[in-house]
Amino acid sequence: MEAKYKIGYIDEDIKQVKKYQRRFKNFGIEIIGYEFHQGMSLDELMNQVYESDIDLLMIDYKLNETNQVTFNGEIVESEFYDKKPLFPHIIFTNKVEQAEPHVEDWKIIFDKDDIFSEDDEDEKKVHHFITTLIKSIEQYRNHVNKKKVIVSELLEKGEKEGLTASEKDLLVTKQDELLALDKSERNEIPKHLLTEKKLDDLAKTKKDAEAFLQSLIDKRKK
Repeated sequence: MEAKYKIGYIDEDIKQVKKYQRRFKNFGIEIIGYEFHQGMSLDELMNQVYESDIDLLMIDYKLNETNQVTFNGEIVESEFYDKKPLFPHIIFTNKVEQAEPHVEDWKIIFDKDDIFSEDDEDEKKVHHFITTLIKSIEQYRNHVNKKKVIVSELLEKGEKEGLTASEKDLLVTKQDELLALDKSERNEIPKHLLTEKKLDDLAKTKKDAEAFLQSLIDKRKK
């Protein structure tokens, strides 16, 4: 089955990554793993995550069992949430009892053993879990794309007939909302793309902005 979604999976155990690559493949989901090495810093790991083209992030809780890193999943989750607060992500672990005291939002914790038993007896649980992930992905895509469409339409209107003061405010507001969704250095939205000064020259702004906005909309619709 061709993959429709890409999910990043942070786990220091490559065998676990490959295990879930096989299991998720049947649901049209590609699992992306990340490289670990002795003494790797949190920044090194997060750079890999931000550079990967994923739709959702799964984080194993117990990451320091092999002593390659000194941190566990709640540190990763906190860092990721600070940079991409609405991007769908979960703690996916068989150490739920260890994770709960350290993870603020228990709703994002999912027990591997409850969902994927060795013989996959309870297919309903598996399908419910997969559906939950997909709905989270689609909800986020829709949330982002609605803002991008508004920006694109306002740019189009501004180039053709100009914008009212309230429309200019809306344009800048939607840009700021898009920027707030991703505070990493690899934010797809160029910072300060739309300013009051540039809004006076929407023909140039449109040329610089609408192309990447539309490309991102098309990309997320694939």
